[in-house]
Amino acid sequence: MLNADAWARLGELFHQATELPESERTTFVHAHAGDDPELQRELLALIAADTDATRRLRDPLQHAAEATLRASDPELPPGTRFGPWALERVIGSGGMGRVYLARRADGAYEREVALKRVRTPALDARRHGHFEYECRLLAQMQHPAIAQIHDAGIEPDGHAWLVMEYIRGQPISTWCDQHASSLRQRVELLVKAGEGVQHAHQKGVIHRDLKPGNVLVGNVDGQPLPKIIDFGIAVETDAEGEVSGGGTPGYMSPEQARAGSEADARSDVYSLGAMLHELACGMRPQAGTVLAPSQCLQALPAQKQRELAARRATTPRVLRRELCDGVDAIVLKAMQAECSARYESVSSLLDDLRRWLAHYPPRAAGRVRWLAARKFVRRNRLVVSATGVVAAALVAGLLVTSWSLRQARQEAARAKVTSDFLASVLDSVDPAISQDLDKTLMLRVLDDASKRAGRELAAWPDIQADVELLIGINQTQLAAFEPAIAHLQVVRTLAGKHPGLLEFQYLRATQVLGDALVGAGELQEANALLAEGIERARSGDPEHLWLAYDMQSRLAMVLSDLGRPDAALREAREAEAGQARLLPADDQFRLDAKKRLANILSSTGDQLQAIALLRDILQRRTHLKGAEDPLTLVTRRDLAVAYLYQRDFAAAEAQLRPVVDAYERLYGEDNGYTAGARGLLAGALRQQGKVEASGPHYRAAMEWSRIHSGPEAPDTIVARHNHANWLLAAGHAEESEREQRALLEIADRVFSRNHPVTAEILRGLAEAELALGHVADAHLHASAALQAMREVYGDDRGDPLRSVRETLENVEKARRKNDAPRQREHR
Repeated sequence: MLNADAWARLGELFHQATELPESERTTFVHAHAGDDPELQRELLALIAADTDATRRLRDPLQHAAEATLRASDPELPPGTRFGPWALERVIGSGGMGRVYLARRADGAYEREVALKRVRTPALDARRHGHFEYECRLLAQMQHPAIAQIHDAGIEPDGHAWLVMEYIRGQPISTWCDQHASSLRQRVELLVKAGEGVQHAHQKGVIHRDLKPGNVLVGNVDGQPLPKIIDFGIAVETDAEGEVSGGGTPGYMSPEQARAGSEADARSDVYSLGAMLHELACGMRPQAGTVLAPSQCLQALPAQKQRELAARRATTPRVLRRELCDGVDAIVLKAMQAECSARYESVSSLLDDLRRWLAHYPPRAAGRVRWLAARKFVRRNRLVVSATGVVAAALVAGLLVTSWSLRQARQEAARAKVTSDFLASVLDSVDPAISQDLDKTLMLRVLDDASKRAGRELAAWPDIQADVELLIGINQTQLAAFEPAIAHLQVVRTLAGKHPGLLEFQYLRATQVLGDALVGAGELQEANALLAEGIERARSGDPEHLWLAYDMQSRLAMVLSDLGRPDAALREAREAEAGQARLLPADDQFRLDAKKRLANILSSTGDQLQAIALLRDILQRRTHLKGAEDPLTLVTRRDLAVAYLYQRDFAAAEAQLRPVVDAYERLYGEDNGYTAGARGLLAGALRQQGKVEASGPHYRAAMEWSRIHSGPEAPDTIVARHNHANWLLAAGHAEESEREQRALLEIADRVFSRNHPVTAEILRGLAEAELALGHVADAHLHASAALQAMREVYGDDRGDPLRSVRETLENVEKARRKNDAPRQREHR
């Protein structure tokens, strides 16, 4: 006989099994109850009874319902008029009535609409007034996510009709599955729909029947937009003339199913939670048994899990982690049986969804330390733009390390040491202080972990190497380059002491160490280190060959920074071709290699090919990760840079504005990505003649770089040079000249004379001198700029030399003009 726990498990498994197609239920039972023969027998008997009863009842009930529908609401012929509207054909039917496609028939204007004839008894005078009141409320709603009500009326026999905007779209769940939308994209769509519901609530209208079929998604200007339909359910009346609760099982709140219970805004909160449940795990929640989406997913057979995850462009493991990272908590909070335990309003629900989208723990999750820590690392995931390092959040990385050690090695003592160490590190993260001290807090956690790693993990060199590597990766991404270099060197030293054991960690540390050296301004050291890593990866295990190509791709960027464009382009092409042979088209390391090749093509004059590559990468990353993922935003920014090189400044501005907005929203104004994007936007604006508008962006980029990178960092030199160019455009030629002279002294020391940045400073100085009438000095510096560019690019590379040649040509025109009077005097 089953005990209480087994009975509870039986109920849970029964509800999950009945959600599956009949052909999959037996497999599900064997997979989830095979360890308990009695439970398995009971479960199979329940499913058989349910299936048999359903078959016996379904057909007669369906036929009876159809007969009732035909009798109470016969289909009307085309051309039937409702006021100025003429019916064309039936496009749907439901509990409220038939829906027809209709058009304006009086010739006033052309419009295609959906006309719903409400299936209710004829309205008496009192209900007639109620209907008109509801129609006035519905007409007041003006929101992009709500289908607009155009007209309403009552037939002579007392039946009501509504004319609504005709939406060409699909139910939100169907649309998301067909487009393999990620969980993030699904939540973003639900937030847009929720904003429409919130707008309706502010107008005093409750929907009462929110479900995927009443939220249609279509494309508007190339972007998906949800539209809520059937707000008219609020005017449906029952046989006694009272307003009905409405609703659809699975999405309908418990109070709507109770006779005499009053639905309010929290009923729509419940329905939105049910929709989120289905969008998250592909299953409609069972009435009276609300399980977290991750639990529903976990209970499915492995193949079904893979199918559901694939429709969300991910894997089961990643999907479960995303669900546990806050979506579960939001669903369970929204779908509480008691109204008072739910979110008090749609606005509160949307606030938690937006927090999840911005990588903050939702309030429904409470004070969960590990979640707060992991979320805060997610929202501070700074992607290293010059190298395309895939961001690895510290907390998530540490947890994955612990898991992989347990799974792969199956050594209990080692797993306990690892998990104890990682748990103690995570316990140091207090979510109460993480909100305003994100970067400072992370660096403090990393510093604590680094002090303890060598002391507490010395007996396990492989575990120590994993932890040291993760610390170094995250310190690099937080621009703490000096400590990152030290930790990555520890990994390489450990690998040297244990030959063969830590080869992958050695190569990975070498890969990231190259980025850290670039960040620290040690370009020559990075060049030598990456070359050594490439050779070692190629001569070792074939499984490490992808790392060799990845390091080769990063080496190409270093060579570009060193002013060796031909060598950079050669290495980038070879690396991209190598990754294309080894990795799938959407693999992030392959996309990184393609993006680096595009960046080098852009800087060396082949903008057309660069733009084509970047557009493809942008499309893939938007689909895989969403429009505001850091990798997507960096790709969009690099596409804007290619447009800047092409001198399509309007196109660059169009790409950069959403990037700047997203960075400010995700990271705040005091952030390197925000500042860098503002600097690029400033250039796009100034080149279009929007000089005044570009000034604040130039200054913000320059000041951020000066404060955070130092006065002689390469980024600071470039930002200050761009600001000096703006000074000239804004009419401050003398100040511009002083700035360019000071920068030339620094650039000669940091870069050398034959470097693209130095050449641009020489050109900028010549432009300022020309504006001041110092033609001889301008000619000297413009000629030096052209010579430097020729040393870098050669004389046959048109684009990089174009601006310098134009400056020199303008200077020579001015010199000829000045020489003309003297020549006439000599004659």
